[in-house]
Amino acid sequence: MFCTACGTQQAEGKTHFCANCGARSDAAEALPAGVAGWSWGAFLLNWIWAIGNRTWIGLLALIPYVGIGVAIWLGIKGREMAWKNGKWQSVEHFNLVQRKWSQWGIGLTLVIGVISLLLSFALLVSWSKDMKRVDTSTIDTLLAAAETSSPEAAQAAICPAESDE
Repeated sequence: MFCTACGTQQAEGKTHFCANCGARSDAAEALPAGVAGWSWGAFLLNWIWAIGNRTWIGLLALIPYVGIGVAIWLGIKGREMAWKNGKWQSVEHFNLVQRKWSQWGIGLTLVIGVISLLLSFALLVSWSKDMKRVDTSTIDTLLAAAETSSPEAAQAAICPAESDE
């Protein structure tokens, strides 16, 4: 194999840099099998994942409206970027770490989703109780006004501010 920058012959093996000029070799650019693929951790925990994997471009996910595009891009290309930026012991070690990121991302998303649904349900129940309370008081006022059989009294019971004028 020859260096693409200076043309000197390189030793066979897994050399990532040219011994003569220090240029990165083409062999270093190739991804090992099992590295490429979708990353749920990078997609769901985008800026946190970016810090943890030293993929600083992922911090663009913090920018409003740009963040969703960056999150999708990290989901697609995140594993490759993490492989190139990290010092991994092996592909197995890399996959183990990325699997943990994915598990945390999916787990936190599910927990936040369930909590959001429960809070929404509790809020709806609370509002419906308030609405029942308002409806009951209005009905009671109308019944009391109807018992007096005076239209002026009924108007005053329903709209007290208008009757004072």
